[in-house]
Amino acid sequence: MNLFEIFAKNEIVGEDRALELIGSVMDRIGKVKLFKGVTTLLTLTGPPACGKSFSAKVIARFLERDMLVLHMDEFAFADDLVRLVGKDGVLEAWIHAHPYGVVIFEDIDKADYSIQRALGAIISDGASDDPRRYQGAIFLFTFSLNDPAWYNKHFIESYYDNPLLNQGKFYEEIAKVASLGVDGTPIPLFDQRFLAVLSQGDLALFSLLELKELCQIGEWMLEQTVEDLQHLGFVKVDLDALHLLSLGLLLGFSPYINVKRITSKLPALLIDRLLQSGDSVERYTLTVSKKVEEYLHKLFLSSFDLKYFIKLERHYELSWKTHQRGSHVTITLDAIDEIEPQKLEKDSPYADRLAPQQSHISFHDVAGQLRVKEELRAIIQLLQNEKGLKHFDITLPKGLLLYGPEGVGKTMLVKAFAKEAGLPLIDLRNMDLFDEVLIQNLYLRAHLVAPVIVILEGVDTKVMMDGSVAHIPTDMLCEMIDRASSEPSNYVFTIATAQNLEEVPQELLRPERIDQSVEVPELDREARRFFAQKILEKPHDESINIERIIRYMSRMNGYELGRIAKEASLDALREGKDRLTEAIIIDCINTIKYGHKLERKRFKNFEEELKKSAYHEAAHAVTSMKLLPNIEIEQVTVIPRSESLGLVSYMQDAIETNLSKDEIEANIAVLLAGRLATVRKFGQAKGLETGAYSDLQEAALYAYSAVAQFGMDEELPNLHLETLLQTVNNNLFKEKLESRLAFWIESGTKLAESILEEEWETIEKIAQKLLKEEVIEGSELKSYLS
Repeated sequence: MNLFEIFAKNEIVGEDRALELIGSVMDRIGKVKLFKGVTTLLTLTGPPACGKSFSAKVIARFLERDMLVLHMDEFAFADDLVRLVGKDGVLEAWIHAHPYGVVIFEDIDKADYSIQRALGAIISDGASDDPRRYQGAIFLFTFSLNDPAWYNKHFIESYYDNPLLNQGKFYEEIAKVASLGVDGTPIPLFDQRFLAVLSQGDLALFSLLELKELCQIGEWMLEQTVEDLQHLGFVKVDLDALHLLSLGLLLGFSPYINVKRITSKLPALLIDRLLQSGDSVERYTLTVSKKVEEYLHKLFLSSFDLKYFIKLERHYELSWKTHQRGSHVTITLDAIDEIEPQKLEKDSPYADRLAPQQSHISFHDVAGQLRVKEELRAIIQLLQNEKGLKHFDITLPKGLLLYGPEGVGKTMLVKAFAKEAGLPLIDLRNMDLFDEVLIQNLYLRAHLVAPVIVILEGVDTKVMMDGSVAHIPTDMLCEMIDRASSEPSNYVFTIATAQNLEEVPQELLRPERIDQSVEVPELDREARRFFAQKILEKPHDESINIERIIRYMSRMNGYELGRIAKEASLDALREGKDRLTEAIIIDCINTIKYGHKLERKRFKNFEEELKKSAYHEAAHAVTSMKLLPNIEIEQVTVIPRSESLGLVSYMQDAIETNLSKDEIEANIAVLLAGRLATVRKFGQAKGLETGAYSDLQEAALYAYSAVAQFGMDEELPNLHLETLLQTVNNNLFKEKLESRLAFWIESGTKLAESILEEEWETIEKIAQKLLKEEVIEGSELKSYLS
């Protein structure tokens, strides 16, 4: 152990390797001269608030030299150069008075490039007018490393194993580090010439101290403050239960416990407490109560990890009691209470948008989505299976994508994932993802509180920029994910959400990034039941059939389902009723799904329009039941709404996504049956109307898909024409494609006409029923075909 290590070991704790290196530098002073301009150059770097500046001051005290501390953020502009090293500059004047002093340049990366270059020139060659002026001085530089990769234990250990070699590599990487300017352009932290000078000196790399080491610093600061008071003639101060007292005071700093706050704030806190505690005092004793002692033992028995306080945002309030007996005052830390900090809205300019949060939502709170929850539980088990990962020699996955339509519970599932995994979460959403500085800061914060889940909501978000559509920028995001730790005890797991998988930037989905994915489908029956039960928590008729309500809720998302209870209640109040009825709830569901009812006065001839609609929808329903019997109809209605004059709605659970040729032909026939029925009933002149617009559009799309995409046409079999048209020649098969599309539509027309001919009597009955009652449920429709 060298002389500096012996001197500093009680003040600088947890930095044994750094102390050893600094001690070697101190031993070389006066023996080896590396620079013409100054005696020695030493750089101290590490995480923010880890004690770099404090250590620099300890070096000055060890050398028993005068010191000047310069905060370089005060010299951030080129105009500040004269103020620093001009004829009457701060540094020039001080060196003139203290030629053998120690100058500490705090946060040298904040200084303007011109100032960095000037200091580099002084170090290398001395002052331009007198090279000897600074030759007796020692320059100490500090700057902070914001990326936790630079100060994790593994990196620091490997650095000190071969500091000469690794210092060169370190400065090569530091040269690449840049912050983003106002216009988004990267700005390197250091002038390259200045960095070249720094690299010729020594570099001490500091680590992020653990709570145990911070407590030791707290103990030393308390003892040092008492000793300083004694030198000033203050009355005697006894520190009883020093370790517990230090721990308790540190909790008062939570969740921001660091060296800088301890060394700058703790002495003032102690002195203020003494001065507020009694008159005519000759002796003070500071201690802790039995209650506090038990509390601290219990708290630190569960965790002595600093991250426990940071990532869980723990805040504590300290309560003191003072007892005076004669001239002796006992000051007792009587109680420590955890307090709930005031929560600011996320959009508030004063809110910490990147503060870790604890989720209170579990999988039990998420309705339905059983398959999705099982898949997510399997991923959680994987994240927690450190033994299995080691066995197969693989690393943890770094990310997961949840994709699916709007309002199906993706955000709820992500938060439930965090709770089930027992991890805090930090989230950004939508427009925040376009801010690369925010993305960088998000992951830097995540590294500090890891293991943690980072949530990126809406990675498929697009905006208009400079007249064109832009996806979220991915360069910084990919870099941050790539650099995220995958060590089981310190990992950062990214969960992204999206509505459209095809719109997610593909570079995010590459291996070793967000390479796991789970589809979140439309809400299933159990999810709809949850919302139906919520509705029935309101006053309601006991005769309401909840299964019927659930059927009508098909194809609605969570946002829409969440509206029903309130809007149905408002409808009941408008009708002067004191409870919800089945009719009110179903009408509310239909309004949310299909739009508000249209008033009769908006139609020129309402009765005639209603008749046409009745035959149109009846034909759709009958043709569907004949050709697609497995697709269950929810209801047929001729109530005109803002989004349709009438409709046949289907149960979402029964709709097939993988269709055969027969099923596509059947769908075309079902779509065309409505118009064909109105023409048959009312003739060409009145039956051909614009109301069939969407049916014709959808039928044409089915025909095109069958011919051009699915290779189902007899004369163009197994050809994906769309690819050829887009990539080879857009005139390829043009005439043939047109003729085959016409053929498919003609075939669908003939199929529909045959059903109408066969079931016209049934269509007439259903149309008349619709004219009378406006709505027929799917279960009743089946009886007409029996």
